[in-house]
Amino acid sequence: MLEAGGEAEILAGWTSADVGPEAKEYNLLRADEEYRNGNVEHSIYYQVKAQFQSTDLRYITEAEEIENQRPTTEELIKSASNQEKKDYKSKKFMQNIIKYLQQIEQQKQPQKPTKESLEYLDFLEGVQDPTEGLNRISDICNRLPEEWCVLQLCKSFNPATTYSVFNEIMASDGAIYLSLLRHCRSPMYGPICLRFSNDNLANLFRQYSTLVERFRKVVTVDPLNMKGKEAKQKYWEELNAFDAFLQKLLAGFREIISPYAFLFFGKRYDCSATQKQAKIIYTRVDDFCLLNQWNNHQRVLLSQAALHANRLTAADLKLICLELSTNESEIQSVYEMLKGFASDWSQVEERQQLVSRRFPTILVVDERLDHLHWEQLVTVQEFSRVKSLHCLYRLFQHHKSNIKHGYYTTSIQQGMCVINPDADLVNSGRRLRSFFEYWLSQWQHLFETVPNEEVMVKKALQSDCFVYAGHGSGLQYVNGRVICRARVRSVVFLFGCDSTRMLGTGLYSALYGAHDYYHGALCPSIVGTLMPALDGNMDTVSVTVLSLWLAPGDKQVMPWTHIDRVPWLKNGIIKGYKTFFLTQERRRPHPQWPNNQTTI
Repeated sequence: MLEAGGEAEILAGWTSADVGPEAKEYNLLRADEEYRNGNVEHSIYYQVKAQFQSTDLRYITEAEEIENQRPTTEELIKSASNQEKKDYKSKKFMQNIIKYLQQIEQQKQPQKPTKESLEYLDFLEGVQDPTEGLNRISDICNRLPEEWCVLQLCKSFNPATTYSVFNEIMASDGAIYLSLLRHCRSPMYGPICLRFSNDNLANLFRQYSTLVERFRKVVTVDPLNMKGKEAKQKYWEELNAFDAFLQKLLAGFREIISPYAFLFFGKRYDCSATQKQAKIIYTRVDDFCLLNQWNNHQRVLLSQAALHANRLTAADLKLICLELSTNESEIQSVYEMLKGFASDWSQVEERQQLVSRRFPTILVVDERLDHLHWEQLVTVQEFSRVKSLHCLYRLFQHHKSNIKHGYYTTSIQQGMCVINPDADLVNSGRRLRSFFEYWLSQWQHLFETVPNEEVMVKKALQSDCFVYAGHGSGLQYVNGRVICRARVRSVVFLFGCDSTRMLGTGLYSALYGAHDYYHGALCPSIVGTLMPALDGNMDTVSVTVLSLWLAPGDKQVMPWTHIDRVPWLKNGIIKGYKTFFLTQERRRPHPQWPNNQTTI
């Protein structure tokens, strides 16, 4: 075990970024111990610490600035002891090293950044005390946009992980920690944490680990063997069976997290009606908690449930009450209170539609839980994922000047797409070529052409928006380390099969995904897929997302919602529905089109 042989004492002074998988497991072990001992806040600290790993430092693009923080040759000589100076004078080798470093300094005089400019790379550096660590975590979360809720999802300690391969890691049993690092009552009340563990969860992990291979087994067929009626019928039966398996898996996932799915809701849009109703709710919640001597953990959970009560069924509300208390009188009082809040919110939303909208929820997802469909728990909520709180804060620090009301804002003027570069996705290539030539004719297009690294780094990733649609994530055309050093300024869409799914490179190595490289390069936003998919489905989703988010190059074109999908899917032909008549009135800019100022 990790405690043996003094390893625990050694690892306590190091971050996961310094040592690797074993250090991560040590921090997760401490998180488990602290939670079992009732020190939930200390457990949260170790969970956050565990997510910052060796790969995070490899991906950062501030390497040159870190290099400049090294002491100069003058400082090295000045800080040397008398004995070291004496040794230096007698050793030609050391003199040559100093001479070489002095030549480098003369060629390019380094400019030291201030300590504050890089403090966000590891805001827990040097922290030994969990209480101090949690204070730093709370401070970091309170610097983030007030519109955000930040949830961290972390898988518990498992020593086998340090010598397991990827599929074994995914299938391994373990508890799930759900920590609300920033919630609806922040900063008045600090982070809280829940732990999910049961037999159903172990089975869920095992089934999820087979999901991708199950799908590939169904869709990987020889076209020559699919001409007969029986073969086609069997194919569709197997595909429908997979869909049923996936739906059952998602239902089981929701059941495990239930009744706490309401924690994934973000804050309501901030308007006078929301503020007025929220003030009434929080006052009643606080009075109830004070009267019944409820702790802050219960207060935060009740506040979150009350804030979104009208989105929950009566059964959900009852289950929440049973989770919050074992006292029958309290359970009934809370249930009646939540039902009243649900009715109040429904009336407020009818009067002011803006109240029903919510700001994004940021999910900090452990790499070993990243393959789960967390967004399916609340399908009406906007989400964004990152791998660690460190990563989130670093991205925020770089882009905060462009974040308005909780959203990253950008102006898409120039874009580039790389479509079907291997030229072997005939139907998909035809469909997407027609879309981009019709809807985004002003973009730079690269159809059926393999891009080199220079094109990717200097053009694609430096445009306002970059879209890739081909096999995988596109990393086969540009090295991940090259992306990290490129400082990506594009909003990136990767419409390839499992383009942002976590992968493993072998034993004792952290899992990685294409998004890690883009986040390392400070890409403001990356949209990808967790699973492979049929090309027709993928193309439909791709053009729907892009046509809703991006304005067409020609304002006179027919709105994409009026395009007949059947001929487009079959042959890439764009034409309107027969019932749609393009009159001069309808040739005006359509209200569905966004303007050039867009948000993510």
